[in-house]
Amino acid sequence: MRLKPLMPAALLLLAACGGTGDKGSGLEGTAANAYSLFDPVASSAVIPFPFDGLFQGSTDGTLNIPNSSSAPFVTAANALDGFSTTASLFTDFIGYVDVAHALDINATTHLPGVIVIDSSTLTPLTPGVDYRLASSKALDTATGLPLNQLRTRLLIEPLKPLKPQTTYLVVVTTQVKSTDGVAAQPADLFRVVRSTTAVAQQSEPVLTTISAANQAKLEAIRQQFAPMFAALGAAGIARENIVIAWPFTTQSATKTLTRMAQNISARAITVVATGLTTHDLSAALPAIADVYAGTTTLPYYLGSPSEANPAAPLSAYWQADTSQRDSAASIQNVSCTQWAASVSTTACYPLPLQQSVQTVPVLVTVPNAGSGRTMPVGGWPVVIFQHGITGNRSQMLAIAPALALAGFATIAIDLPLHGLPPTSPLRISGVPERTFDLDVLNNTTGAAGADGTADSSGASFINLSSLLTSRDNLRQAAVDLLQLKASVGGTLLLTSGHTPSGITFSGSGVHVIGHSLGGIVAGTMLGVDGGSEAAVLAMPGGGIAKLLDGSASFGPRIAAGLAAASNNAIAEGNDNFETFLRFAQTAVDSGDPINFAASAATTHPLLMLEVQGDTVVPNCTIDAASCAALDTVTDPGYLSGSDPLARILGLGYLPGPAASDTLSVPASAQTLTGSAARNQVVRFAQGTHGSILDPGSTATTLAVTCEMQGEVASFLASNGLLLQIGNACPSSAQ
Repeated sequence: MRLKPLMPAALLLLAACGGTGDKGSGLEGTAANAYSLFDPVASSAVIPFPFDGLFQGSTDGTLNIPNSSSAPFVTAANALDGFSTTASLFTDFIGYVDVAHALDINATTHLPGVIVIDSSTLTPLTPGVDYRLASSKALDTATGLPLNQLRTRLLIEPLKPLKPQTTYLVVVTTQVKSTDGVAAQPADLFRVVRSTTAVAQQSEPVLTTISAANQAKLEAIRQQFAPMFAALGAAGIARENIVIAWPFTTQSATKTLTRMAQNISARAITVVATGLTTHDLSAALPAIADVYAGTTTLPYYLGSPSEANPAAPLSAYWQADTSQRDSAASIQNVSCTQWAASVSTTACYPLPLQQSVQTVPVLVTVPNAGSGRTMPVGGWPVVIFQHGITGNRSQMLAIAPALALAGFATIAIDLPLHGLPPTSPLRISGVPERTFDLDVLNNTTGAAGADGTADSSGASFINLSSLLTSRDNLRQAAVDLLQLKASVGGTLLLTSGHTPSGITFSGSGVHVIGHSLGGIVAGTMLGVDGGSEAAVLAMPGGGIAKLLDGSASFGPRIAAGLAAASNNAIAEGNDNFETFLRFAQTAVDSGDPINFAASAATTHPLLMLEVQGDTVVPNCTIDAASCAALDTVTDPGYLSGSDPLARILGLGYLPGPAASDTLSVPASAQTLTGSAARNQVVRFAQGTHGSILDPGSTATTLAVTCEMQGEVASFLASNGLLLQIGNACPSSAQ
């Protein structure tokens, strides 16, 4: 995990997009009254977040958030063409808002007090289905007191990903009340921009304290807001009943990978027999699959080490291919022909520039005579296995025998910045690992700095110092899977003497299994893949920023790292910490499977495996009462974890019917077929995050692994038309 100093001063400006002592906040708030906070012309603007006013001054259609201290997370956001589709929104009030009743429906307008409208259809989202409200539990960074002891921060939490590249209108009306039941009121300066009268002609007392230059800025905002108020009026929401309203536009989160998936072409894969079986590499495995090793090539859009920049993989991110503008697209209703070229990918320049072609190692297993299987006429059907964080391609060997018994060959490559250690017997001489054998961390302490030993696999994949690098590690991994899937049919399998083996792979019906981080990137890949093959996601999750925050394995390390990098300005539980997570989620949205889930489940039969109380990928990140084995989470993340991903995928739960129902081993035998087998998640009461690969040391943990692998094999062998529950360990696997 990579960190460097994070310029916490910028957080103080962005946590609430300003302080509370503005001239436009209205009267002093109490339990008896609540006033919206809005002063867009203050030296530290007091505005809701996200807010389209933060595009002001952009030349390339990306955000232009003030960033005087060059905070890297703000710099990352300013490379994006919009805001998050998944992170929480907020607006602040002086005084105390009755959040619990803010979504109560008005008997006359039939609308709640907080309304979110899709401006492309002028359709309000549905509270409780599309979004919900929460009151921030974060601590004020300056005082250490609970934020909501000083004012009310109203969080708007998406329950579904918002549409990409779409402008939404957020409206808070006088239907929202203070805790004493008094209707909330607008800030003085919001009343100014809400007016139909030009600022120069208004007599609002607050304007006597505002300079002529800032009055001109307010007039510009008033004119920009005029169409919004007109649309709201047409929808029956009167101006005088609006406490605060603002537009924000989501980024083009899915466009780049969707376009890239349409332009994948096959590349050669060559593998050579090692003379080894799965049993030779692990005595715990049966000798029913032969092992091959070789290489393929992958287009690489990230940075690779060079003499001039040996640490390029730690800071490089996808650069826009400025020769491939989408002239038919627009950002902020401005044609892409009018915007300058962007640095990274946007709606106008969706395709990245290829930086290199990397030769990467490949590991393959093929069923042998001991499996009882013979190669079909069209070649062996193939399963791609994608390993998890800090793992490597050799982890595929643990599930290869179960797949061999089902008649599958298995193929694996490493995730970006992952690979085998220098001592592994499976390393191929002369072929670099995807880790590039970087040495930038102390392997004992995790601190920055070389220690003379190559860093462990995946040590720098989660890169909090360069959020766009983290995003593009995810996107590169998804594109790599697309590339591998397209290339499998042409795999050349050679004997140890480098002569043709006579073994071939079928290029049709290539399945994917992703475990942990592999399940995360596989979920993203499946959302843009044009195929219809069944796939398995084992212990995946979505909403990556809050997922990591809530992970019992990663959360404490991330919190400690952020605190150290910011001299404790970004401390778990404070508003700065929540602000950083909001920016982090914004940055990684376009590599997050939660944004691709609906599409993935539409085209692919899916099986998801989940373990109750997973300590690596939390089931959810709401609170400890709702989510077992959760690390400290201050503000909830309703789209983070494995349960939200399953929900957005539209999966049913087994044994069900409730999502909280779990499967215990040994399980009663049952066979689901047809639509009953498709798109299910099995939540295990026993086992761990790694149980699909690791049988542990007890009869129960072994039974969990056998059950998981048996379910996977039956599901893939039937292309999602059959799911066998109640699997005993085959004698050859014990």
